Amino acid sequence: MTATLEHNRVLTVEHLSVSFDSGKRQPPTSVVRDVSFSIGKGEIVAIVGESGCGKSTTGLALLGLIEGNASVRGCIRLARKDGRTVDVVMLRERELQRMRGNDAAMIFQEPMSSLNPLHSIGAQIEEALGTHRKMRPRERATEALRLISMLGIPSPAECLKSYPHQLSGGMRQRVMIAIALSCHPALLIADEPTTALDVTVQAQIVERMKQLQQETQMAILFVTHDLSLVAEIADRALVMYAGEIVETGPVGELFNRPLMPYTQALMRSRPRLGDARHRVKPIPGGAPNPASLPGGCAFHKRCEHAVVGRCDKQVPSLEATNDGLRQVRCLRWRELEQTPQCMPVLQGQTI
Repeated sequence: MTATLEHNRVLTVEHLSVSFDSGKRQPPTSVVRDVSFSIGKGEIVAIVGESGCGKSTTGLALLGLIEGNASVRGCIRLARKDGRTVDVVMLRERELQRMRGNDAAMIFQEPMSSLNPLHSIGAQIEEALGTHRKMRPRERATEALRLISMLGIPSPAECLKSYPHQLSGGMRQRVMIAIALSCHPALLIADEPTTALDVTVQAQIVERMKQLQQETQMAILFVTHDLSLVAEIADRALVMYAGEIVETGPVGELFNRPLMPYTQALMRSRPRLGDARHRVKPIPGGAPNPASLPGGCAFHKRCEHAVVGRCDKQVPSLEATNDGLRQVRCLRWRELEQTPQCMPVLQGQTI
């Protein structure tokens, strides 16, 4: 990370772990394990990985939204807009409510369950504006109309009068984005924000988010499984597998020369338009159950480079590369890096 970002960190996460108690006299199930990373002002960082790897749980933990029989450990330091830095893990619910939406906001993956079916779209956008930006009713109505119009929703005035069930999934998703952006948060967590949108609208939304990020220097944590989207929007990427970070680095370097076999497998499993020679190669098997992780490296049963007696016995640590720009969790990454046939050749290709 550059010196500028070192001195302008919006979010610093240290040794974050999230576990759930099954209530059946069994040990708690750990779904996020010892995750550490930071995001600087004006930076976009993506978390990528298969479903069930812990991406969304990490995002929810950052806003104190893990409830019920869960245990959250570690440190989540957030630099608020008023200049104070707080540890989200230590905040009480009332303090969390003041923080959410104003200092840090989230675009949730499922808009239908996130919007209140009993209130109109306009009322839900205006609620955030009144709570955090202290706008008067007329100002709130004007700003809500501007936000909806900005996101390309047709007939914006009618949309504000509508209720969630009257809108399509894509329209509801854009409303969620409008609510999240309404108070200009210092940190935006976007959990699969374009899943319900068609390709054209997705491009518009991504472009608008990039513009807002540049204008306000908002930090963005982008949670997604779409590698093409990561290549388009993110500065750095964190690859997660089985609740752990297994590789980090600048997007260009990580995509062009992935060092962790899981990251390599993700690259091979994605289609590439315009490359007739490329053949999609799915990753064999499925992600392990967090309640019964295999011994050694969590990826070894699906890894074509695993060595019996080593990868199934030793737990790899997250190691920094010599240049300090990347981190890799693999026992064999240094020797595999020297074996060209083990590495996907992506240099010179469009990501």
